[in-house]
Amino acid sequence: MKCILLAAGTSGRILSVSKGYPKPLIKINKKSIIRRNINWLLKYKVKNIFVNLFFKPKLIINEINKLNKNINFTFSLEKKLLGTAGAVKKIENKLGKNFLVIYSDNLLNFNIKKFINFHKRKKSDLSIALYSPSVNFFSGLASSNININKNNKIISFKEKRNKNSKKNIYVNTGAYIVNKSILNKIPKNTFYDFSSDLFPQLINKNFYGYVIEKEGYCLGIDTPETYKKSLEIIKKYKIFK
Repeated sequence: MKCILLAAGTSGRILSVSKGYPKPLIKINKKSIIRRNINWLLKYKVKNIFVNLFFKPKLIINEINKLNKNINFTFSLEKKLLGTAGAVKKIENKLGKNFLVIYSDNLLNFNIKKFINFHKRKKSDLSIALYSPSVNFFSGLASSNININKNNKIISFKEKRNKNSKKNIYVNTGAYIVNKSILNKIPKNTFYDFSSDLFPQLINKNFYGYVIEKEGYCLGIDTPETYKKSLEIIKKYKIFK
């Protein structure tokens, strides 16, 4: 399955940590976030990876060019920011029937094979990998509140940054599997966001949430505070060697 890594953000909220570099290049135990996420994808044999770029693109290209030469990377440069969904729309003809979308600036780890099998079994138009702040490692800032029914169908989705996410509500990891049929809802050459613009349209559609296993995690590193909290979690639980 092909994948698009979203890496175009301007990193505005965490420039004091990134020192002016793109957020995916922040190093965690001497390895950049984007490098760790690519290694995670490679573990599940995801080797055809597209990367969208906008902010200081040459820095990200240089980092990626240092990596495993067996991976097929394709860069999609945006002259203006298109948003998370707009970035996918730009290259829709290259991605295949079903494909992964991964936010490259979150530290992610869960079983992608199980996620793909879930998506296919549900015949889903779009599946979101979810985590629970009460079960999984949590860096302290939830980007959404999501409710699912007993069949894992998403029945409500609210994009809301919240430091005190309710324990019974799931949170978006920033990892999706998309069926290309849903892309007709995204306008061309327009800034369009998955969470704010597309997902509200999918309620009552084949829109499912895959709950990652307990040992999986999504550490959002959006602010200096969540960066510090993530480092504390990584050190305490020895996530990385």
